[in-house]
Amino acid sequence: MKIGIIGPSKVREKEKISELAMAVSESGHEIVLTPDKGSSSEFFAKEYIKNKGKKVYEVVPLEDREFGYSWINLDLGEHINCKTWRNQPEELNEKTDALLCIGYSAGGLIEICYSKWFRKKPVYIIKELVSEKLPEELENSLDLRYVSIREFKDMLK
Repeated sequence: MKIGIIGPSKVREKEKISELAMAVSESGHEIVLTPDKGSSSEFFAKEYIKNKGKKVYEVVPLEDREFGYSWINLDLGEHINCKTWRNQPEELNEKTDALLCIGYSAGGLIEICYSKWFRKKPVYIIKELVSEKLPEELENSLDLRYVSIREFKDMLK
């Protein structure tokens, strides 16, 4: 299974993210992400690799002339060229079987919302890494699953 990793651009709660990355790496699942330098997703990928994770795929807009992509760490895994930033949320969703939210961000919310249209999939939101649930209006059209770190680790087994 390919798990999309989404989270904020600033790393918070390193110990908890490291614990999740270790659990995913030990489960044998692959990960898909867009790892901004210094972000929670990049940190997750590095911890996943450190724990001998199976495979990392990076969704990167390698042809984007409008914004570029110089702030993405391109050294973590195999590249999936989504061409432009406008295509990134769609491509991330197309390439994953589930999403793991390790904290909220504007970009992460876009990726969560795109899960409605592209191969609708579960979005596992780690309760310890977010301030609250998303609005009810979103819950009606998305497959949101609020789980603790322990619950998520148990699901991977």
